[in-house]
Amino acid sequence: MAAQGGAPPRSPHVLQRVGAAPLVLQPGQVFTIGREEAMLTIPSSRVSRKHAEITWDPQGRPVLTDLGSSNGTLVGGKRLAKPHVLEDGDEVSVGPYLCTYRDLRKGPAAPAADANLLTAPMLADAMAGRLDQVSLFELLQTLEFNQKTGVLEVFGSDATGSVGFREGRPVYAEAEDVTGVEAIYLLLREKDGQFSFGPGFDANRPADVQAPVTAILMEASRRQDEGA
Repeated sequence: MAAQGGAPPRSPHVLQRVGAAPLVLQPGQVFTIGREEAMLTIPSSRVSRKHAEITWDPQGRPVLTDLGSSNGTLVGGKRLAKPHVLEDGDEVSVGPYLCTYRDLRKGPAAPAADANLLTAPMLADAMAGRLDQVSLFELLQTLEFNQKTGVLEVFGSDATGSVGFREGRPVYAEAEDVTGVEAIYLLLREKDGQFSFGPGFDANRPADVQAPVTAILMEASRRQDEGA
């Protein structure tokens, strides 16, 4: 029987992301993923214009296919070499976008976690590394896009510091003897060293950063171009 009012029937297939409403996948409908003109648009240089898509097999199961993207589509940390039938609990990564496929017929969706309550393995294990492998520009974009809450610590060759994030927005920062947004500009100069991101956001600390990540990165790029 058709749904009343032309509304699509409720689908048990969702892509779940911490701190955000789930994305519903409608059986039979192609779900496109890419940097532009896609059902899920991910504004990142790590994502191809037409990156991946989810289609449906004859049994009504969702099938994730990489569309020849430059950086690949990962399921469970492994790059797809061929179409993959999604199973409940599969972790999917497209550039900075991280989500979990859930089939709600297999059990209730996990409650949307408060980002302040995330455990260290959920955050720090995937958010630690070397600055010569992941630039701070890319890292800040990832934290913004995934609406992360926590503390980014940077141990650079010339400067060390930290930035507190709440739902993807920088709230406070310090580096050496500098605070606020200028501390972030100082850290963005670092090309060598280590970084880590984990829980520890201090909600009682005064906010001294007002600009969003996108504006900060644009200004940082301008300064670097001008040699400031």
